[in-house]
Amino acid sequence: MAVLILAVFLILIRIAPKSIQPFLLKSARAWTAGLFCFFAGIHRGASFYAPEGPPLSDLLIFLSLHFGGLGLALLPPRMAWRIAPACMLLMLAGDVFLARQGRLPRFFLRFRALQLLTATTLIVLLGSTSGTHET
Repeated sequence: MAVLILAVFLILIRIAPKSIQPFLLKSARAWTAGLFCFFAGIHRGASFYAPEGPPLSDLLIFLSLHFGGLGLALLPPRMAWRIAPACMLLMLAGDVFLARQGRLPRFFLRFRALQLLTATTLIVLLGSTSGTHET
C-alpha cells in the first residue's frame, strides 16, 4: 500500500492545478524518502529471524537505508529524483541476494521484487514530472 501512494501522487500531480503541483512533488519526495525508512524497518525486522541473531551487516543496511531516506529528503530535488531509482534497484539487488542466502524470507524473491520495481517505475515517472515543477 505504501508504494501505491506514489501512484496517487503521480495522478494528483497530473490533474492538479499548476499552483499546487510543486507542493505535491515535495510531498511525493518526502514520501519517497520515508519509504526508504519504512523498507529499512522491514529489513531490520526480518533480520530478527536469523537463528544466530542479526549480523552486524543487517544493522549497517538498516542504518544505510535510513540515512539514504534522510538524504533524499535533504538533497536538491533534481538530484534526489535521480538517485532514488538507483537506490531502490540497489535495495532490490541486496534483498534478492539476502533472500537467496536464507537471511530474508523467501517471499522477498517475488513479492519484494515486484514491490520495489513498481516503486522504481513510479519514482522515475515522478522524477520526470518534477523537472518542470519542483524547485
